[in-house]
Amino acid sequence: MADQKISAMPSALALDGTELIPLVQSGANVKATLATIRAFDNAYGAFSDNTDQTGNVSSGTVVTMNTVDVADSVTLVGGSRITVPNTGIYNLQFSIQFKNTNNAQEDATVWLRVGGVDLPNSATQYTIPARKSAGIFGYNVAALTFMLNLNAAQYVEIVWAPMSTAVTIEALPASVSPVYPAIPSVVACMLQVA
Repeated sequence: MADQKISAMPSALALDGTELIPLVQSGANVKATLATIRAFDNAYGAFSDNTDQTGNVSSGTVVTMNTVDVADSVTLVGGSRITVPNTGIYNLQFSIQFKNTNNAQEDATVWLRVGGVDLPNSATQYTIPARKSAGIFGYNVAALTFMLNLNAAQYVEIVWAPMSTAVTIEALPASVSPVYPAIPSVVACMLQVA
């Protein structure tokens, strides 16, 4: 291809990742595909939910999210499937706010599903304190981090199971006195790290 000004080149059509791009690496001219450069520019997504959620005491319930806070290539599909664009290593971090309306402490278990299959050794059990009095409930926040080796287009879901129907996932509205912003029921972030 002859040298020409960028302004004289035609516009590219939709990109598919196989396009070749010239680079200089260690002083030598080399080529790379758009897909390999994209893999270097790590994909990410941050999602949250501002609704209350109930779970099933006899089987896992998928945690849902209704807001895309920021995202570049990591997507939220169907409200629960955090889907990655590239094969690579991803860091998933999330928190869930549990509420207990019972007068006794209760437990809830959280784990991951990858591609619809429960991920071995990913479960953690949380104890939510008892309700203290009328209107003063017990709260606990589940906060976890996972490093996951995922394939392109693979998805991860967060799953939970309460031991009692008195345990829910709860969002809280913003407060005027004292002043603080709304509290989401779920926050999840996925970042490609390699």
